[in-house]
Amino acid sequence: MLHWNEFRAWVNIDGIAAPEYGVEVLEKENTVVCWIPSELGKKFSICWRNSSFPHDVGGYVQVDGTACGGHICYHQRDLNDTFEKSGVTSGATLKPFVFSSIELTEDDTFLGYSSLQDLGRIELTLKRVKVFRTNVAPVVYSLSNRTINERSKKAVVTQQITLAKPERLDQPVRCVSVQPVGPDIVKFCFKYRPIDVLRANEVVLPLSKFKRKASAEPHHTRTPDEDLADAEEEKVLRDKLNDIQQKLRALEEKRLKKKIQPRIKSEEDCVVRPRLERKKKKIKLEPTEIDLT
Repeated sequence: MLHWNEFRAWVNIDGIAAPEYGVEVLEKENTVVCWIPSELGKKFSICWRNSSFPHDVGGYVQVDGTACGGHICYHQRDLNDTFEKSGVTSGATLKPFVFSSIELTEDDTFLGYSSLQDLGRIELTLKRVKVFRTNVAPVVYSLSNRTINERSKKAVVTQQITLAKPERLDQPVRCVSVQPVGPDIVKFCFKYRPIDVLRANEVVLPLSKFKRKASAEPHHTRTPDEDLADAEEEKVLRDKLNDIQQKLRALEEKRLKKKIQPRIKSEEDCVVRPRLERKKKKIKLEPTEIDLT
């Protein structure tokens, strides 16, 4: 999940949040960029949330450089709600986004197409907006299959985004007209590639980094006798452990009893012995002479 102040954005693929790699926050451009793995035939949606921005916000989606509409978040009622753009709509139906393959050609007329510069990118731009008209007819967006020259630098992009078959909506979509107010708040950019391409370009660690080295020793298949011997050894060890625990408990109880047992005096200690009278020592008084001269 990408973060920018009060806003969060992510891509769900088949209903599960896609892992994000190489996240970059470009402060000067008010842009957050990351890579996500794509898979042919998988449907996806762009999701976002406003936690506390105190204005109405429009979330506008572009895929491969083509505008596909968006959603409005009303700050008085929609804070912390999740908005999800999963395709383009005619009002009554929805054509979901889906990852598709690109057709390659040797025709040089397909070299250097400027329309290919945004290929492989899913973008969500958030803008402060003012709603000035409601219940308007929806704008019908479309995506066309692209063909690129196999010698083009863009040939490393092997997938594109197209639209799946239309699905009927339970409720018709209501549309409004809005006017952007001020500069863009933030742009979230998800650059998609197959997972193998991300590994080859070291955006994602290759599988070899996670695999354990194979042991040089041949694999040994355990026999029933070995399992039985292990079970018997475990039983012996458990019995010894239980015996040691019982002895420890007995010692602990003995120590506690000794600590709390009151000290009992013997009868001899309780006898009050009379104090021995000391013989008075006679003091001999001698006359004292006083000189009066």
